[in-house]
Amino acid sequence: MKFGKTFETHLTIEWRQQYMRYTDLKTMIRRGVDGAPTAEGGATDAEINAYQIAFEEQFFTECMHELTRVNNFFLEKLAEARRKHATLKLQLLATARAPGHTFSSYSLQSSQRLPSMVSLRDNNSGSNRKLMTQRQLRNAYSEFYLTLVLLQNFQSLNETGFRKICKKYDKYLRSTSGNDWLEQNVNPAAFTDQRPLEKLIIDVEDLYTYYLAGGDRSRAMTKLRVPPLGQPTPPRMVFRAGLALGMFIMLACTTLFSYIRRPPEEKNIEPFIRLYRGPFTWVIFNFFMAANVAGWQRAGVNHVLIFEIDPRSHLQPATFLEIACTFGLLWTLSILGFLFHDLINVQDPFVFPLALTLIMITLLINPLPIMNWPARWWTMRLVGRVVTAPLHYVGFADFWMGDQMNSLVTCMADHYYIVRFYANCWLRYASVLFCFEEDMFVPISRCLPAWFRFAQCLRRFRDSGSKSASYLLNAGKYSTTFFVVFFSTMRGRTDDGYANTFSNPYTWFFILSYIISTIYCYAWDVIKDFGIFKIWRGEHLFLREKLVYPQAFYYFVIVENLVLRCFWAVELVVLYHKLITPYNIKTCASILEITRSRFIWNYIRLENEHLYNCGKFRATRDIHLASLNAQQERMLENMMGEADGTDPSGSSTRHADERRRLAKEYF
Repeated sequence: MKFGKTFETHLTIEWRQQYMRYTDLKTMIRRGVDGAPTAEGGATDAEINAYQIAFEEQFFTECMHELTRVNNFFLEKLAEARRKHATLKLQLLATARAPGHTFSSYSLQSSQRLPSMVSLRDNNSGSNRKLMTQRQLRNAYSEFYLTLVLLQNFQSLNETGFRKICKKYDKYLRSTSGNDWLEQNVNPAAFTDQRPLEKLIIDVEDLYTYYLAGGDRSRAMTKLRVPPLGQPTPPRMVFRAGLALGMFIMLACTTLFSYIRRPPEEKNIEPFIRLYRGPFTWVIFNFFMAANVAGWQRAGVNHVLIFEIDPRSHLQPATFLEIACTFGLLWTLSILGFLFHDLINVQDPFVFPLALTLIMITLLINPLPIMNWPARWWTMRLVGRVVTAPLHYVGFADFWMGDQMNSLVTCMADHYYIVRFYANCWLRYASVLFCFEEDMFVPISRCLPAWFRFAQCLRRFRDSGSKSASYLLNAGKYSTTFFVVFFSTMRGRTDDGYANTFSNPYTWFFILSYIISTIYCYAWDVIKDFGIFKIWRGEHLFLREKLVYPQAFYYFVIVENLVLRCFWAVELVVLYHKLITPYNIKTCASILEITRSRFIWNYIRLENEHLYNCGKFRATRDIHLASLNAQQERMLENMMGEADGTDPSGSSTRHADERRRLAKEYF
C-alpha cells in the first residue's frame, strides 16, 4: 500500500484538519515538475534556474506552514495531556490514602515509589464524597491512555509524512534541498521528540499497574492496551463469519425452494407470515449493522467514540455478520420444521415459531460471559434506558436506539401478535385466523417507539441549559405518529360502513396526517440529522462543506429518503385495488423502512455526528474528574512543572520553552 493511502487510513479522523496535507504537497510537487521549463522547450538555463529557485521557495514555505500547524497542535495536546495526567495522579493518590477506600496492600506499598503526597490524607478526610472510585479511576485512565496512543500515532504519521515528502521532492526535482530542510526544521521540532509522550505512557502504565491492577502488569496492559491502528480482523473470526454466511445462504435457498414446492395450508399462510416476519426483521437488522460498521470503519467515522463503546472490545463487522447468520440459520431451520412438520412426526407446526422466539430471546438475555456478553449487556441496558426515557439523561446512543425502534414498528407489532397468539389462542381453537385481527393494543404498540423518542426529546429540553426550541420541534415530529396511528385505526374500524374507503372521512384525515408527518420527518432528516442543504452554490451544491463519503452518495440519499418515505401512498393504492394482500404489502413496507432509516440513515447520521466532534478536535471521550481544592491545585502546578522539566529554582530542560509558546488556558 502506498504511503498516501496508509496516511489517510491511519490518521485520527477527528484531527484530520491538524495533520500535514501530504496529498496536497505531493500534488504540488507533481505540478511543479510538469510545469517546469525545459531546454527542449526553448528555455534558457537562467530561466530554468529561476523557476527552480522560485518553486523551491514556494514549496518549502508551504512545508513550513504545515510544520508550524502540526507542531502547535501537538504542543497543545501534549500540554493538555500533562495536566490531565497530573490531575489523575492527584485523584489516584488522594483516593488511595483516604479512609474508607480499599486498595490492595501491594498498591499501598507501591505508593512509596511515587512522589509523596501524605498531606493529601488530612486534606481529603472531610471530602471523601468527592473522590473517584476505583472503577471511575480505571475508566478515566483507560480513556487517557487511549488519548496518549492517538497522540503518539499523530507524531509518527506526521514525522513519516514530512520525511516521505522531502524524499519525494529530492527524487523528482533532482535536489538535496528536501533532505537539508528536513534536517534543519523537522528533526529539531518538538513533535518529533518521542521522549515526553513515552514518559507519560510509562507513568500511566506504572500507576495503573501499582494502584489499580494489584501489581499485575499483564492484567493492567490487558485493560490499557489499544489494538494497533489498521489491525485486520482475526482470521478465525473471518472464518466463522464466512462459514456461517455460507450455511445461511444454502439454507435460505433451500427454504425458499421448499416454500414454493410445499407451501403451508391456506389457513396457516397469514399466521405463518405473522409469526416469522418479526424474527426475520432482526436478521435483516443485524446484516445491516454489519454493513454499517464496515462502512463506518472504511470511511473513518468514529462510531466507537460516538456510542461510548470501549475501543478495546468493540464488535467487528465480521462479528455482526456472524450474529446475523446465526439468527438466520435458526430462522430457516424453524421454517423448514414448520413446512415439513408432518414428515418428522410433529403434529402441531406452531411449536417451531415458539421455539425460534424462545431461543432468540435466550441468546440475547443469557447472562453467562459467552457470545459477546458485553455487547448483549450494552444492548439490553440501552433498550432499558429508552423504555424508561423520562427518567434518564439522554445521550447519543440512547436516542439512536430510540430511532432504531421507530423503524421496527411493524416488528414490535408482530411480536405483540406472537405473545397474544401463544398466550390466548394456541391449542385452544381449530382456526387461528381471528387471533391475528387488530385489537386496541396493536395501535398502542405502534405508538410506543414514537412515545419513547417524544419523551427523550422532552427530557433533553429539560436538561439543556439553553432550552433550545429544536428539542421541542423534534418532539413535535414524533407526535405526528400518534395522529397517523389514530386516524389509521379509526379508518380501519369504520371502513365497512362506507361504499369505498375514500368515502370515509377518516381516510382523508389519515392521508392529511401522513402527508404532514412525511414532510416534517423528511425535512428534519435532511436538515438536522444529515446537516445538508447548507450550501446553495458551488461544488457542494445542496450539501455541506465537510463530506466523508463520495458526493454522489448524498444526492442519492436525498432522493431515496423522500421516495421511501412516500411508500405509504403506494401501499394505500395497492390495497385499494387489492393487488397484494395486506400482510404482504406490509412486509415489503417494513423491509424498505429498515433499509431507508436503519441502514442508509445510519451512515449519514453517524457521519454528521462524527464531523460535529471534529469541530472540537476531540478524539476521545471527556474524562470527568472530581474537583480539586486550593492545596491540590498548587500540588498540581508543581507536578506539572516537574513534568515540563522545570525545577523549583527555575532551571529548565530542552523543552522548557514549550510552556511559553502556549496560551494560559492549556494549563
